[in-house]
Amino acid sequence: MPIDPALKAKQNLYEDTVIHYMGKEDGHVIVLSDDQAFTTQLRLTLAKELGLSSPNMLTALSDPHQLLRVLREVTPKHPAPILFLERIMGGQDLSFLVNQIKQAYNKLRIIILTTDVQRDRLMLLHEVGADNFIAKPVSVNTLIEKMAFTLKPQSKLGQAIDLAKSFLAQGKYAEALAACQKILALKPGSAAAYLVIGDTQRAMQDYEKARIAYETAAKSADLYLAPLQRLAEMYEELGDRQSQLRYLQKLDAISPLNVNRKVSLGEIHLAMGEPEKAEELFDKAMAQITKEAMDGISALSGRIAAIYADSDPVKAEKFLRNSLEVKGKYLSKGDIMLFNQLGISLRKQGRWKDAIIEYKRAIKIAPEDENIYYNIGMAFAEGGDFLQAKANLLKAVDLNPEIPNASPNIAYNFGAVFLQSKDRERATQFFRLALQLRPDFPAARDGLKRAGG
Repeated sequence: MPIDPALKAKQNLYEDTVIHYMGKEDGHVIVLSDDQAFTTQLRLTLAKELGLSSPNMLTALSDPHQLLRVLREVTPKHPAPILFLERIMGGQDLSFLVNQIKQAYNKLRIIILTTDVQRDRLMLLHEVGADNFIAKPVSVNTLIEKMAFTLKPQSKLGQAIDLAKSFLAQGKYAEALAACQKILALKPGSAAAYLVIGDTQRAMQDYEKARIAYETAAKSADLYLAPLQRLAEMYEELGDRQSQLRYLQKLDAISPLNVNRKVSLGEIHLAMGEPEKAEELFDKAMAQITKEAMDGISALSGRIAAIYADSDPVKAEKFLRNSLEVKGKYLSKGDIMLFNQLGISLRKQGRWKDAIIEYKRAIKIAPEDENIYYNIGMAFAEGGDFLQAKANLLKAVDLNPEIPNASPNIAYNFGAVFLQSKDRERATQFFRLALQLRPDFPAARDGLKRAGG
């Protein structure tokens, strides 16, 4: 397929932006991650794809406690580094670091690494200072593009907005407003332009014009938090609690995981003589922070259980049960892996009936998860009840017809269960699939012979 010249030109522009940053702007990359594959990919992208050969261009960390020390060492020579920050490491949510380090190092650019894209969580991270996000796994081209957009606007419009912001920073209010008008001529309704207009009018203490500009920016982009934040701050400065409350409530509706904002909302309600509303918000803030703490403890227990998984299934069971007990009423579909791990630990101890009990608990949380039914089927097979095993494997296939294709071992297990339940025709199909996925699979070849295939 021929390469699209326009796409190639864009990719070259992204590459040039990163190369210029590293070579001409004393750039430096810090990566805090326990994902060695990503760290290696980032290092190779810089060295091989971009030809950046300096051995000191990247600092890789796997311990969050080292981050502040590294920032203190790096920033005197490289005042505006890029930080790739793993959102969760070792069961610990590192989101709290974003606000702390952004306040201490305001030129730092932060790119969050995550395997999920939960909107509420990403909104909160953006609100507290994250500049960009990468959902792993990521391609080399996308990695370069994300870096380029984090470093510098990649369009004439973005550069024009930066110019307007620079005029504002210098106190050149007329020039800033004129620059914004030019932007609006290029892109009518530009939320970013109206935000700068609002900031300029606010600096000039024309609060009504600032309000109109901020409101226009907010209407132009539904999930744009900045104008609402500015409005809440402006009315706090003016002592207008009612207006401040209104905009904080709008922010809370868009980004509901911000615990500090819930406390601020409660504080305002209390000051306005509305103690019941205040207490309700304080309770929500406590529930949110408790859930986050429980998530962290649960993830840590799960990590310890994974360490014991092969060597000591009894210890693995202990920590997995602790993980599930800690979550309590906060159990969700995201915790299904813990149930699966617990079931496997119990089966390794020969306790297949106990494993089925735990899997059935998981079904109540995620009734459409085919992996749970597969694991129940395997537990029944280990107990010699092949009819129940077959019934659960059929349920797994109903939910996801592709599950036997996931690996040769899974296909073989389907074949073995169907053979034991006297369904030779279906057993033959699964053994053939296992051999198709892995031709050198002796057990599958033997199973095929026993099935008469």
